[in-house]
Amino acid sequence: MDRIKSAYEMAMERFKERKEVPPEEIEKMEYSTIGKTLAAKFLWEKEFEFLKEINKQPDKIKCHILAGAQEVFLNNIQMPTDKAALETTKKALEGMFIIKSNKDTLKEISGQMEHLFNYYEKTIEQAFGQFKDSFSAKMSASMKSIEQKVGGKVKIDPEKYPGFREEWMRAVSNLNDQYNNLLAEQKEKIKKIK
Repeated sequence: MDRIKSAYEMAMERFKERKEVPPEEIEKMEYSTIGKTLAAKFLWEKEFEFLKEINKQPDKIKCHILAGAQEVFLNNIQMPTDKAALETTKKALEGMFIIKSNKDTLKEISGQMEHLFNYYEKTIEQAFGQFKDSFSAKMSASMKSIEQKVGGKVKIDPEKYPGFREEWMRAVSNLNDQYNNLLAEQKEKIKKIK
């Protein structure tokens, strides 16, 4: 007759089946975290000397530190949805130029990204104008009935109308998805650069 195992017995079986993490993997995770911290300081502290801090590290662990830094820099390269995002992206690209040795290829890819960002900004600006016009046209029918009730012209800014912001955010979300896919391709190219 089979007996029912206690929670303790089941936990002990799982504990015995666990896989041991190799020391190299632990070292990689530890030093990658240092790289992430250094990259974050570089992004947010104006006077932080990233290269100087990297050069303080022993050569045998630099590759792990640089891998962590690269991860942070790539995560901070974003579409320029506002001025802060653009500045962070520029700083992250500056960090990539510090850690990558193939500067020519990186320069080419960053140039492509700059074109992508410029095109994105123009597209968003144009889409906003079209969206505002379209929203105004939809509003005009309801505005006519309001004007008839009050007996005069009523001017309402469509941007302040209920629902405008929500509808615009949905529209811009679709555009962002398309451009973020293109940006992800560029980031993959950067990741492969030595």
